[in-house]
Order: sequence, then structure tokens, then C-alpha cells
Amino acid sequence: MPSTRTLLLATASRLRSRIRNGLADATAQVVTEAELAAQQLQQEWQLFWQEICLEAERLEQPSGEAPGPEPSPASPASPSRQAPAADERQKQPEDNSPPQPEPATRKRASPAQVQETIDQLRAEVAGLNQRLEQSTL
Repeated sequence: MPSTRTLLLATASRLRSRIRNGLADATAQVVTEAELAAQQLQQEWQLFWQEICLEAERLEQPSGEAPGPEPSPASPASPSRQAPAADERQKQPEDNSPPQPEPATRKRASPAQVQETIDQLRAEVAGLNQRLEQSTL
């Protein structure tokens, strides 16, 4: 049987090896999760900007009716939100790709409507931030 000193040295050596491997694995996992989080953040940011551009174009288009709030395709539907009109449902592809911009033909929105839209966008950004924080935890 090996001496006590040899056993202690072997124990210390194996502990160091396991700790190093554990740190390497943990570091690799953190790097992978950080990359995934960065990709998800970039996708959410691009989707957010697409929604902003579409909303801006929608607000610039004149129509007989006042533009109302539209649910975001990225946010979960709530009972208080109205479903899109039938013509809007036809414009949205089935594969969840972002809808194409509409031509600018509506009237300008009133300052109250613009402020309401800004408030909705802020709420969506807050929701996106919460989803991002939950997915990274």
C-alpha cells in the first residue's frame, strides 16, 4: 500500500484536476449561454425595429378610421387586446415571418394617438426585457 504522503499528494492532484475540469466545463457553458443570449437579444431587437417601422408606416397611412393599437406578434396575446382585422390576418404569413410593410396611404395620427403608441412600445420593450432576463436565468 502506498505511503500516506503519496496518498495525500495523489488526492491533491486529483482534486486539482477535477476542479480544473469543472471550471473549464462551467466556463464553456457560460460562454455558450452568453452566445445564445446575444443571438436571442439580436433577434428580438431586429423584430422590435421591424415592428416600429411597420407601426410608423401604419400611423402615416390615411384612413377613415382612427388607428388603434395592434397586438405585437412577439408578445403573448392578452384578452384585452383586439384581434387583427380579417384583412390584416391575410397579410400575415403562416410561417410567423414579419409582415411586409404597407404603402403609406393613411392620415397622420393625433398627438394623443402617437403618445399611446409610444406607451405601447415602451410596454413591449419592458416585456421583451423581462422575457430576456427570464430566459437567461
